[in-house]
Amino acid sequence: MGGSGTAAADEQEAPEQREQAQESSQEAAQERAQNDAADSEESRGDAREESTTVKYGPWTIPAADDGHEDEEGADAAGGLPGWPGNGDDEGDGHAHHGQEGGIEFNVDKPCEDCFITGFTPKMTYADDGTDAHVNEGPMLHHYVIFNSGARDAVCPGSERKLSSGNERVPSDLPEGYGIKIDERERWSLNYDLMNMDPAEAKDVNIEIDFTYVPASKAGDMKPLTPLWLDVGGCFGSEYDAPEGDSTESATWTSDVSGDLVYARGHLHHAGHSLWAENTTRGTELCHIEAEEGGSPEFIDMEGHGQISDMPPCSGDLGRIEEGDVLETSARYVIEGHSHDDVMGIMIGYLAED
Repeated sequence: MGGSGTAAADEQEAPEQREQAQESSQEAAQERAQNDAADSEESRGDAREESTTVKYGPWTIPAADDGHEDEEGADAAGGLPGWPGNGDDEGDGHAHHGQEGGIEFNVDKPCEDCFITGFTPKMTYADDGTDAHVNEGPMLHHYVIFNSGARDAVCPGSERKLSSGNERVPSDLPEGYGIKIDERERWSLNYDLMNMDPAEAKDVNIEIDFTYVPASKAGDMKPLTPLWLDVGGCFGSEYDAPEGDSTESATWTSDVSGDLVYARGHLHHAGHSLWAENTTRGTELCHIEAEEGGSPEFIDMEGHGQISDMPPCSGDLGRIEEGDVLETSARYVIEGHSHDDVMGIMIGYLAED
């Protein structure tokens, strides 16, 4: 009698289970379809967008132990307010690297009247265009692009538009925003390149893949103001980091108001993290954890991992009002020695009111 009741119950539950399974399968299929649609939409991108690659160079980086200091080059650049210097890091194994750096004026822009919506930095070999990475010697220590005719929002001098170090992290700005490029705007390039290979010099270019929307198609796209937030302050980006766990900070009182929608960062070898806070409002705007040696091309010829990723912050990062105090901090964790001339830089992009 009890066995018969159990069988009947099982027969009743079976259709219910099948129905639940069908519903679950349908929900999973709908979710996959939605994800596929989202992926398809993302792959299409903004239909207004165009793309181009701008190449700077070529330059020859001397072999290691054959570096040079040109008074027109990286050391001269380091002497200008707000310009990164040559990053001669005696404490991190780069003391005898080959080096090429300097400032070039009136360099090419990706477009004449447009909004930059994304950019991907690269360093390539001049002869065949393949990627040049530190595992073979060349290192993109940093580059900075300036708008020579505009005032910087944070420090005296020309506006610092965009930059990258060897991490070469791609940037895709939030939808509806762009870095405005005017037709009469003039760009300058501050660059610093290194070579760890003692056997041969390296001929390289800096290349940047840009996506942009022409101003004629931009509609209500909002322009972004770059905020160069530097723990070195306004008169030099480098500082010396001691052995062990240390944090360096600097503050800036904002004279602009708006919404911060994007931020990217730059640290040197042994950099752990970088963050910016609005201390007036008690909010953290962006926190970036660095990755070292994430893939073989970011491990140098001596086996040291170099910064391979610093994921940007994107979206509604926080409100900034005129008079707010922003504090930027860089943390380094260094074993066995100190590092000279490290950096901690966050570039935020603000949609001003």
